[in-house]
Amino acid sequence: MKILFVQDSLGTGGAERSNATLWYYLRAKGIAFSIVVLEHRQEGIEREIVGEGFPVIFLKQGSFLSNSREIAAIIKAYKPTVVHSTLIRSNLRVRLAKLFASFYHVESLVNCTYDPIRLKDPRVGKAGFYLYKYLDRFTRPKGVDHSIAITREVEKHYQSQQGVPKERLSVIYRGRNENSHLGSRSESRRKLQAELGVEQEKVVLIHVGRQEYQKGHIYLLQALQHLYAEHQAVWDKLTMVFCGRRGNASEDIDAFMKKHSGLQANIHWLGHRHDVPELLAAADVFVFPSLYEGLGGALIEAQAAALPVVCSDIPVLHEVVNNNENALMFPVADAKAFSRQLATVIEDGSLRKCMREKSLQNFRKKFRLEQINEVTLDFYRKGAHSAL
Repeated sequence: MKILFVQDSLGTGGAERSNATLWYYLRAKGIAFSIVVLEHRQEGIEREIVGEGFPVIFLKQGSFLSNSREIAAIIKAYKPTVVHSTLIRSNLRVRLAKLFASFYHVESLVNCTYDPIRLKDPRVGKAGFYLYKYLDRFTRPKGVDHSIAITREVEKHYQSQQGVPKERLSVIYRGRNENSHLGSRSESRRKLQAELGVEQEKVVLIHVGRQEYQKGHIYLLQALQHLYAEHQAVWDKLTMVFCGRRGNASEDIDAFMKKHSGLQANIHWLGHRHDVPELLAAADVFVFPSLYEGLGGALIEAQAAALPVVCSDIPVLHEVVNNNENALMFPVADAKAFSRQLATVIEDGSLRKCMREKSLQNFRKKFRLEQINEVTLDFYRKGAHSAL
């Protein structure tokens, strides 16, 4: 069996990180595979993956058609049993490659791509949104042999929005490694305090995610502003840490922070970091105000770090966390409700301790990487049989 992975980049996203952890597992199992990538990214896992000696092919810069022809040529030469693509740009190019080569094509479905809330993003054009939606639907029947949805909610989304037959869909959750810093949490905390000048008694909130509209940074900032203006005693107890590269929401974030400069003293912007697991281990609460998600890989990492969670109440996150057990939820984009949940977890240390224990239990029950990798490998073996 040989697998060819095709994806947009080796960037900072959860899909990229999830595939990378799978590649380490497949290599350890002696499974032959190669990786095709559409473009270089300075931030992300590219340096790690190339440095580790994984077989990576970067496509030449070119048009949609030339990319598809190059992918088809690679497939003809490599002769993979399964071609597995991830993210919409790669998915569409691999579908077109079927005009030039014969192969078994599996796609990962990693988001609720056609959620109407996306149209509230001023940077998403309605025409482009529906163009992609209908192009996706038109090319899928002949271009895709099977799809892997990363949650039941994503599965339902593609069944309703794209008419994907149930027999051509499987659900395999994403997983993460255990957090290796749990046993040295105190040392991680001291390092964070030294780096940021954080007082020992502060409750450290952390968010991990690129600065994109989807991630809801503005609503988190609005919630923090509400605490600053209306609940000064709670505000004085917290420190907020943001990790993640700049993106299409960065200008809005900058404008908000300029208008509300009083927030600066308790907020730290760390940008893209390679030490996220240790930062999570050093924190007290994970916050996640996303407007829509496919899974929310950062939430899995937060639970692996035994962190209490405060997150938006979107259907998919009920598959990831347990409301009122290890997570406190609030209505999407409701900054005041968000601030109330933040105040609850900041003020109650015994609640945080209980939620910590339940987060780690939930991670170990549902998202341990070893068991998910085994399920994925079994899927490839069945796909290889179907391709014969």
